[in-house]
Amino acid sequence: MTESPFSIRDGREADLAYLNAYAAAEGMDALPSATGVRVAVNDEDVPVGFLRLQKGENGVFHVNPVVSCATWRGWGVGRALVEEALARVGELYLVARGASVPFYRALGFKEVPWDAIAPTIAADCDGCEMRGECAPLPMGKKVL
Repeated sequence: MTESPFSIRDGREADLAYLNAYAAAEGMDALPSATGVRVAVNDEDVPVGFLRLQKGENGVFHVNPVVSCATWRGWGVGRALVEEALARVGELYLVARGASVPFYRALGFKEVPWDAIAPTIAADCDGCEMRGECAPLPMGKKVL
């Protein structure tokens, strides 16, 4: 088996310049802090992707968001981040952009009702000018 070209660690405030650049490239808002962020880093400890976990008012964890650096897509960064988060917390919910739905389905996520998404997470989609283009879909997965 081949060794992974990246590892995963807790995010640091010093990572935010990279992470926010990756988020901006995807049309997403900047992260307010490194709290709840897991970062995939290359051999030189440079971030190549990240995932932020937020515990919703409903008591479950939400992915908001998961982003891989464009040059690292296809290396399994997003998959590894999601699988590692799921192993940590056991149950995850998220709002997938339409284009990312096949990715999440391949990881075993299923469509859930909007009320399964914490209101503060769902609010990101309410009134968003890109909602029609984005076609957001609430999804979730539990480890059995």
